[in-house]
Amino acid sequence: MKYLSVKINVVFCLISLLFISCGGGGTTIPHTRVNFTIPVYSTNLIHVGGYEYFTGGISGVVVYRMDMSNFCAYDRACPYDWEDNGYVIFDPATLQLKCQTCASSFNILNGYPMMDSKANSPLRAYQAKLIDDMRLQIYN
Repeated sequence: MKYLSVKINVVFCLISLLFISCGGGGTTIPHTRVNFTIPVYSTNLIHVGGYEYFTGGISGVVVYRMDMSNFCAYDRACPYDWEDNGYVIFDPATLQLKCQTCASSFNILNGYPMMDSKANSPLRAYQAKLIDDMRLQIYN
């Protein structure tokens, strides 16, 4: 019986550690409804590597075209200092999103902060779905 009690305690501790270690991956940016459609061919998103800023979300939305059919969309609010109006802009030279307030940098392909950043949470990501090769829907 004592062996079973120890085993249960060990399992409980392992599960607790799992939840604690996975907690840092989420963003601190609050949820807000985002749902808009844009014409791809009348924006800078017409070519691979193009990006564009749009209104919506907490601090606006940045969209980046990865290839002919895949796009990344993120809220521009920086997870570290969004309450102080920290927001990111795209740097085409480094392919990173950089916060203008705290200088944190984020990978454009997944929204996660770079190692030297103050932020330790990713940007709020949105879904980006290409509709009939002419329109892009951004939503959550």
